[in-house]
This record gives sequence, C-alpha cells and structure tokens, in this order.
Amino acid sequence: MSALDSDELISQALKRVGNETITTDAQTWLLNVLDRLYEDFAWPFLEKLTTGNLTSGQSSVSLPADFDSPWDKNSFVLIDSNSSYHPLAFATGYDQDFLANPATTGTPTQALIDLGSDTWRPYPLPETAYTWQVRYKRKPTRTDPYATFTPDFPNDEIIIQAVFVRALQHEDDDRYVPESQILAQMIARYKAKFNLQAQRSPKVRLSARFSTPTTFR
Repeated sequence: MSALDSDELISQALKRVGNETITTDAQTWLLNVLDRLYEDFAWPFLEKLTTGNLTSGQSSVSLPADFDSPWDKNSFVLIDSNSSYHPLAFATGYDQDFLANPATTGTPTQALIDLGSDTWRPYPLPETAYTWQVRYKRKPTRTDPYATFTPDFPNDEIIIQAVFVRALQHEDDDRYVPESQILAQMIARYKAKFNLQAQRSPKVRLSARFSTPTTFR
C-alpha cells in the first residue's frame, strides 16, 4: 500500500509542475497511471491464492471476482483426499465445442478458462471430489475518480513521477521529455528488483511496454 493517499500524491506531483489548479484532471491521470502499472506488471503484491471445493462431476467453477490472469504455469491445482497435488494445464479462450466429448470423466488435467463468464472448467470432469487452488494476479478495483483513496501500490515516488510527467505533457512543458526518461528509469529499477525471482514464469512476468510513458492518457 502507498504511504500517501491520492490527494497527497497529486499535491506533490502538481507542486513540481508549478500548477496546482489542475487537480480534477490529475485525479483521472492518477487512476490511469495505476491501471497501467497493474496491467503491465505482475508485481508480487498482486499475487493472490484462493481455494475451494470441487465436487464429483462439477463442470464449472467461478473465478475470483478480482481475477486478472493466471500467475504462472502452475496456477491451477487440484488437491486429492491424500493431499497429493495435481497441477492443471490451463487455456483461455478455449472453444469447448472442439472437444470430442466435453462430458468425459476422469482425473482432470486441464483448466479451461472462460473469461466471458468468469469461470473455469475442469477437463475431464472429476470422478471424485477435490480441493481446488488458484494462484492468480488480482486486479485492484478502480475507484471513483473524485474520491480520496490510498493506492494499492507501494512505491509513492513512481506514482508521483508518473502524474508529474502526465501533467507536464498537459502543460506542454519542456521538462516532459527528460522527466519521462527519469520515470522509465525509475520503473525499470523497481521492476528489476522483482525480476530477481527466477521461479516466476517469464511469460507472466513483467512487460517492457511501460517504457513508453506517452501512453498515460
């Protein structure tokens, strides 16, 4: 969690700009900054684990309300009555009509994710009961742009710098380009801190797209 609330972050950013009258715009910029950070990076504080019960023959399991994406290749796991773990391969956008027999029963080997209905389907359907476990990247809720809140991001300086850069762009300020470069460097350094965790899957890890701060809009 941030140490400062949204009003304090915006105030510090706009003081650097030299124009503290654009708070309404800055409130939206702050939310956009957070959305972009949450979307582009699998920050460790976004990792979450949820469990539940899977009954015999159950064909649909609800995804958590804040589910954004699987955390890594072992995100979906079934645990049997002997406490043995059975990782499930997962696929999104899977067309179940192509399955030869969607109602096949046995030991599940796949989790077929349907993001349209926010559910996943064990395949084959289980012949016995299991405990299911899903490790995933959560998606923080976007708040009302005019409400004061504490951002779910533990680096205040990155947030302040990002709002500062967006305000400079709005003001057509000559500092925009060099401060954008500073922002990119700040993010890269912070990202590298977590990239040291080699056990994470590089496909779910961090994206380099954030290096273009002009997309803060």
